[in-house]
Amino acid sequence: MTTLRKHSLSMNRFCRVGAVLLLWALALAGCGMFSGPPTHSVGHKHKHINAEEVAHLRYQEPDRYTWQYPERVIKALKLEAGMKVADLGAGTGYFTFRLAEAVDTSGKVYAVDIDAEMNASINKQAVAKQQENVKTVLAVGHDPLIPEPVDLIFSVNAYHHIKDRANYFRNAARYLKPGGRVAIIDFRKGAFRHYTELKVLLEEFKAAGYALDKTHGFLPRQNFLVFSLNKQ
Repeated sequence: MTTLRKHSLSMNRFCRVGAVLLLWALALAGCGMFSGPPTHSVGHKHKHINAEEVAHLRYQEPDRYTWQYPERVIKALKLEAGMKVADLGAGTGYFTFRLAEAVDTSGKVYAVDIDAEMNASINKQAVAKQQENVKTVLAVGHDPLIPEPVDLIFSVNAYHHIKDRANYFRNAARYLKPGGRVAIIDFRKGAFRHYTELKVLLEEFKAAGYALDKTHGFLPRQNFLVFSLNKQ
């Protein structure tokens, strides 16, 4: 009887310790997953703390809709059927498939990322959605490697990761069709720990040979700017 009581007490103690450890592990995972808005990779690879599905959910979390306003963003881009777009730092495709719908089946969207896992996620979704006008591009840190000239280079939450940004976009100009545009959405100072100051962004694009076409002010956490190449 004494042996049985000791065994029961040991099991209870083990269960309590196990529960505490489990809660601690979940808390750490939660801190890693939801510490702030997710970003895309174009200048570096993201390290995932959990399974692929968890990482995917972090990029697609429903809360993002409340501040990213994806429908308004797509409408503001004024895309037309048949256009070609490069989604620079596409991540798991939060905007990729919205862009693909906007350019219709006659258009094309290149999901550009330096992270092969992100590209693999988009490829799986493209198959599931039967979205044949979405193609992934495995880029390198200094070059998006877009396969052909596009009407728009579009980048969300990735600009602050790019190194030597003026030079990067000066070189990226060769991937634009005549009259092509570059649309940048990036966090404002104070909105997230990674950001680009508006003044810096404007100065860098001027140095890269672009002119500001349009500023959209409806995003609560981000600057949304559209540039075109200066006419020679």
